[in-house]
Amino acid sequence: MKNIYLLALLILGISCNDNNDVLEDNFTRGGLVVWDEIPESFRLNFLEIDNLEFSNGVEDPNNNIISYDLSLTYGDITVDKFITLTSFPNTLTFTGQDILTALNLTKEEIDIAIPLDFVAIISTTNGVFDGAITVFNSDDNTNDGGDSGPGLLDNPSFNQAINFRMSFFVPPPLKLRGTSFEEPFGTDDRYTRPDAVAIGELLNNPGERHVMHTATGIGVDDEIGFRSFFSDPNTTVSSPGFTSEQIGVSNDGGPTGGSFLDGNQAYQIEDIDGTIRIEFDRVPVDVAQHPSTGIQIQYFPIGGNNREDDDFIRVTAIIERADNTTENLVLLDIDGLTVNDGLDTWNLVDSGFLTNVAAYTLIVEIAVDGGSEDTYFDQMLVYIPG
Repeated sequence: MKNIYLLALLILGISCNDNNDVLEDNFTRGGLVVWDEIPESFRLNFLEIDNLEFSNGVEDPNNNIISYDLSLTYGDITVDKFITLTSFPNTLTFTGQDILTALNLTKEEIDIAIPLDFVAIISTTNGVFDGAITVFNSDDNTNDGGDSGPGLLDNPSFNQAINFRMSFFVPPPLKLRGTSFEEPFGTDDRYTRPDAVAIGELLNNPGERHVMHTATGIGVDDEIGFRSFFSDPNTTVSSPGFTSEQIGVSNDGGPTGGSFLDGNQAYQIEDIDGTIRIEFDRVPVDVAQHPSTGIQIQYFPIGGNNREDDDFIRVTAIIERADNTTENLVLLDIDGLTVNDGLDTWNLVDSGFLTNVAAYTLIVEIAVDGGSEDTYFDQMLVYIPG
């Protein structure tokens, strides 16, 4: 109500000035295009951009439009006359491919955080109407912007189709396979071994947190397995390697704020004075059924500014394609100084959607040498579109 009241005062104030009847002139010459029915949504599913189509009826309530030229702006790119209509009623239609072609971008180059802004220039029998918002200069009583008063754009009852915004979104992924470390045995006690610098696979000890897990099923709700390996004892410290540390599946979410992302457990690593590698089970994918898939894991590093430049966190996905080729896709590779720079929260490592992948194998590698340099891993997923 306040906005409408202020707009009324603005219209009254300007219309009383014989020298510059900005808004009064805008309304008398028409130039308004409306939706025949307001679109259900102005959000576009980015995962469907190849087959995406927007189509909605538009009308000319003043019956005086000669042409309706709709521009498209994405970031610093503006495409004039993205769509032109010369008769009404009509249907405003464009596809995802129309957007990419007009912007001269591929879908891989699109940043879904940047919205699509549409503004119309409308020629009528009474003049030209610019759908950009009015910018009134009170110093000289002139309009330095377009012809759309803020009330016209803010008030949904006007149902206008002359200045509107659309945005891309990616729906949450659906799990194909994965693990949140809920099935292995977890505790806050330490994992132990007799030889601090022994290189090779870590095996589960009775009553201690698990460092390996064998999958018990292949369903979507069955967690995949994993194995842990130790290598590269850090000989620059007084006691390379470890004999008793908090390594493996933990059920204590206190250091991460009291809970984990998914369930009550996560995989923890701290003060190993060397490198630990976690290898997750290979996850096969039926490419015919799931042509678009992705892989992700989340990590939470603790320790403020304690890490050194030779510490690191590295995440790699071995990608097997349907044509029998294989590639190693590095999803994350950061040193300790980068971790120090404000990463003490849950951080997503994500491949994004890939096509024609027949199998994924995820590998996590981490090197730390301090007792306060914990890192937690949780919610590892191979996923499909939601």
